[in-house]
Amino acid sequence: MDHSYFSSIDNLKEFTLPLRDGVLVDFRPVRPDDKETIQKGMLHLSIKSRNFRFFSPILKLSDAQLRDFTEIDQHNHVAWIALVHHGTEHRGIGIARFIRIQNQPAIAEFGVVVIDSYQHRGLGTLLLAVLDRMASIKGIEVLRGFVLADNLVMRSWLGRLGAAEVCEIDRYRMDLTVKGDLFSLMDW
Repeated sequence: MDHSYFSSIDNLKEFTLPLRDGVLVDFRPVRPDDKETIQKGMLHLSIKSRNFRFFSPILKLSDAQLRDFTEIDQHNHVAWIALVHHGTEHRGIGIARFIRIQNQPAIAEFGVVVIDSYQHRGLGTLLLAVLDRMASIKGIEVLRGFVLADNLVMRSWLGRLGAAEVCEIDRYRMDLTVKGDLFSLMDW
């Protein structure tokens, strides 16, 4: 993959990239009209995936959550969505976001979720690379995620990317230093 392509994200509103298996995916910032797409995406998450992302196996997002997830400023709260490139329905397959911590403006809490049928294909890494680049542009130095203790795949993945891990009772705080070019660590 041509890593230099990604460095131009500063000027992009949307772009298309292939996953490891060559499947094309469209990426763009989340918009207020994505509420239905995001809610439908919840239907394609297993109970385990919902629990790992929301720390609860919720079935559906509330109207308030959908507003919070889609009506954002793209500065202190940044979110990008991944959509199926081909097909009649532009179905959501993943989303990543960060929210700047108010009393620590150089740190932002982040979250990434990928529907089960697209996991282990590189989509989560691409979404995290988007967050890393956007965090760099917005002056954020650390992306902080919280991961359940039994989510070994996520803990291992973030560890390989250089995240520092701190145990906090039933979960781990994972602090990933923003590099601005996480794509350079990708291997495909």
